[in-house]
Amino acid sequence: MSQTRDFDHDVAVTKLGPGRYRAEMFEHWWVVAGPNGGIVAAVLANAMTHELDDPARQLRTITVHYPAAAEAGPVELQVAVERMGRSVATLGARLIQDGRLIALATAAFSPAWTSPVTFSDLVPPQAPPASTLVDRREHQQDFIPPVAFNWDTRWTDQNAAFGGGGPAVLRAWIRTAEPRVVDPLALTAICDALPPAVFVRSRERMAAPTVELTVHIRAQLPHPSLAPDDHVLAECNTATVAEGFLDEDVRVWAADGTLLAHSRQLALAR
Repeated sequence: MSQTRDFDHDVAVTKLGPGRYRAEMFEHWWVVAGPNGGIVAAVLANAMTHELDDPARQLRTITVHYPAAAEAGPVELQVAVERMGRSVATLGARLIQDGRLIALATAAFSPAWTSPVTFSDLVPPQAPPASTLVDRREHQQDFIPPVAFNWDTRWTDQNAAFGGGGPAVLRAWIRTAEPRVVDPLALTAICDALPPAVFVRSRERMAAPTVELTVHIRAQLPHPSLAPDDHVLAECNTATVAEGFLDEDVRVWAADGTLLAHSRQLALAR
């Protein structure tokens, strides 16, 4: 079932004209009935990065709403620079397919700035090195959605299945299936790459389509400690499921303990 997956090919955009781009949605990014929210966000981020065309300004935050699920095939992206500030450039983007609004995004791009105070109270969880773990996808008997094969995922514990108990937390070392540098596009997708943490608490199969996803990039990239074939450590947790919605927080660290990104999303629980 394993096959070569090219992340850069799958998030590529082609300029059609001022503020207009073409991209493709591929079925190997499917989760049940549509594409993974992380790959949609990465495509939007790529289009906005191209429209801004300023390597000095890195993606710092992106928020995406998902009013509809895309189908496999071409999509169009409409991108606008909403404001070009001295420190922050703000862009907006819409992903359209056959006249339907699939996703709506806003993002901010900025260089790193000197601050009078710098600290982080967040520390990565204790985990064995990625090199001591194996990718278990080929050996699992349960259904694995196509999206899982776009990643090399090394679980740090056994909470990756439907267990019906314990904290709703998942941890894994992860990188793209085909090694590449960890950049803002890859980090955006990684923040939605692990299965929903609520699966740890559910004894029944369920879906958790994303309603809204916000990703914050917290380090200048590429990070000097990361080689293209290195994994990053991702921790995903859900604290509340209520009225048919769940929250999900994800933090991503480099092996040296640098916080690379964190995200929060609201998803349906059904």
